[in-house]
Amino acid sequence: MKKILLFVMVMVFALSLVSPAVSAEIVEIEYGGKIISVDMADIILTSGADGDIQTELNDPAKYSKQLAEAPVYGAGSEVVALKDDEWVGASESLNNQPQASNTQEITARQYEDEKRARQWTNIVEDLTVRDIDSKALELVKEFSEAKGAVPPSSGAAGSVVIVYSSYTPKIVCRPMYVTDVILQPGEKITGVHPGDAVRRTFVPGRSGSNDNEQLHVLIKPLMADISTNLVINTDRRTYQLDLMAQAAKFMPSVSFSYPADTLKAWDTFIADRQKNNEGNLTIASGYSVKPEDLHLDYEVRGKDSLRWKPIRVWDDGVKTYIRFSKGSVRKSVEAPVLVVFEHKKEVLVNYRAAEDMYIVDRVFDKGALIAGTGSLQDRVVITRLRGK
Repeated sequence: MKKILLFVMVMVFALSLVSPAVSAEIVEIEYGGKIISVDMADIILTSGADGDIQTELNDPAKYSKQLAEAPVYGAGSEVVALKDDEWVGASESLNNQPQASNTQEITARQYEDEKRARQWTNIVEDLTVRDIDSKALELVKEFSEAKGAVPPSSGAAGSVVIVYSSYTPKIVCRPMYVTDVILQPGEKITGVHPGDAVRRTFVPGRSGSNDNEQLHVLIKPLMADISTNLVINTDRRTYQLDLMAQAAKFMPSVSFSYPADTLKAWDTFIADRQKNNEGNLTIASGYSVKPEDLHLDYEVRGKDSLRWKPIRVWDDGVKTYIRFSKGSVRKSVEAPVLVVFEHKKEVLVNYRAAEDMYIVDRVFDKGALIAGTGSLQDRVVITRLRGK
């Protein structure tokens, strides 16, 4: 090691002669049985009678303080003792001392390197988990155990469809088989971060084109009975997945459903409908209603605190009329949207707003006025009864 160090020092010294612009460099040398840090420019390299390169200092007095403080590694000896994983002492000479069987001899330079390395073992890390941290870990455990989560369903071509963000799913893979994780159409991957990229391969794939293009993450483990996690970042969301490998069972294909996106699509659709109905505030002229055709028996159920709860509903066999209290719809933060129930589904229908009335271009048995979404949603159910 000493010869290698001296060779490096010679090369640096030679470069400094060729290019004086090179800045000074601090190196460590062994001088007088001590290891000190010196400026490369203060080193004089000479060749001894036996051909070995010797190191001298141009001005030893410049480093007198270091030489005084640095430990001596032995008189005429280049070894120190390390016994039972504890330092015996840096100034001991082992030439004339009996050595125990568990004592190692190391060079002075090795001793210095070991001493620096051992400084890291003396650092005490703060590994205390506080009460608030324990509660956070409990939440993570509850989410990972999928308590009360929506169970997966079967999708196209036998894929397993998982409700996004309801729990952290476990994707079961198999050695020498590929599991295909399919993302939402139009979604772009910005990062794939596996916990273990050595014993698994992760290959990108794609299907479809243009707006219907779907990106895939193809996973293949190299052995069974291993587990890790996978984080997939996209331009829309982040997927948190647990991966496990079994010898015989696996999921060939995994995709996701997105309830939040479905609600957002309804919000957009309803807002567009409301915008289209604005300005159409008059009943078509020439349309006449006969009293004997009127059906007045309707049930209206909903919270009385709602400003826009209808005060009267009737139909004439062709159209349905929903009357609100004066100015209630206009003064509401959000005007309600009308849907009707057909085959257990909510269907939007054509209607017009005329002052304080909704005029629906059909007769329905059951419908609802809806405002808001999610837990903040309000609705009033309208039911057409059989009598008049």
